[in-house]
Amino acid sequence: MENRDLINIDFTHFSLDVEYYRCNFKNCNFAGMRIGKVLFEQCRFEHCNLSLLMASNTSWQEVSFYECKMTGTNLAASNGFSLSLSFEECILSYAIFQDLKLQGTHFVKCNLQEAEFSGANLSGAVFQECDLSRTIFQHTNLEGADFTTAQYYSINPNQNRLRKARFSRYGLEGLLGSFGIEIIS
Repeated sequence: MENRDLINIDFTHFSLDVEYYRCNFKNCNFAGMRIGKVLFEQCRFEHCNLSLLMASNTSWQEVSFYECKMTGTNLAASNGFSLSLSFEECILSYAIFQDLKLQGTHFVKCNLQEAEFSGANLSGAVFQECDLSRTIFQHTNLEGADFTTAQYYSINPNQNRLRKARFSRYGLEGLLGSFGIEIIS
């Protein structure tokens, strides 16, 4: 399917095509679906429900999500070839991004509470005004990542690669908490 606007479709009642190129999904429902071997290239998802979606061998190439509900979405088994995602004002609590190559990914004003990034490559990623409460970063490459406006993160420098990552001075507690250091302002 190519150059289509797909609006108000409940995909839980239909089978997906194998390939979507330059398609816009608006107010669509994918909640709880298990999808595999689908290619989304240069697509945009707006106001969609992708909660508890499980993607296996799915390709996401230059795909953006805007104001989508993605609670518990599992993208960990996605096809890593040309993986390119961006998220703006999305609910990504409990989402799983484990072991994915997400270099340069932008998360803008997203709720990432308790999301899982263990083993992921987030070098150069941007977490702009994101809530990272209880988000898991373990053995994660965060080199050059931007956390300057992110909130509530807890990142252990001994368990993650942080070279040239950027943090505001107000976020130091999130870096030093694992050492038992008390910061008093």
